[in-house]
Amino acid sequence: MVSVGDVLYLFVEDTDPPKKKYFFVLGMTENEVSIASFYVNSEINLNVNNNPVLVKYNIEINPSDYPFLSYKSYLDCTKMVIRDKKEFDEIVRNRPEAVVYKLTDIQLHHLRSIIREVPTFKGKIINKFGFYDN
Repeated sequence: MVSVGDVLYLFVEDTDPPKKKYFFVLGMTENEVSIASFYVNSEINLNVNNNPVLVKYNIEINPSDYPFLSYKSYLDCTKMVIRDKKEFDEIVRNRPEAVVYKLTDIQLHHLRSIIREVPTFKGKIINKFGFYDN
């Protein structure tokens, strides 16, 4: 049900404070047990990303390309949030409106290529979530 390229908008508890957030599903394990997701933020979080090398992996995204957005935002490609696919399949089954957008192939390939470059991710985790399978 949840697939790579989905953009979801849901209440999440792993943010401070817990709130509704957009997140992009950009990877999935081969056995489809886990998904790799990345949060959208309204601005670059310099408290977390004070390293100039990592700041560049906060990708500016605009409403003209991502129509679910109301204003310019940033996809934080430095923090992969691993989630249980089965749990999110159930959420989407009960609330299909949680999927607010499906990335185009061009958008998906572009973002996945950026993830492969993030220096804090080991090749093993990138491989596990299929980022080399473009």
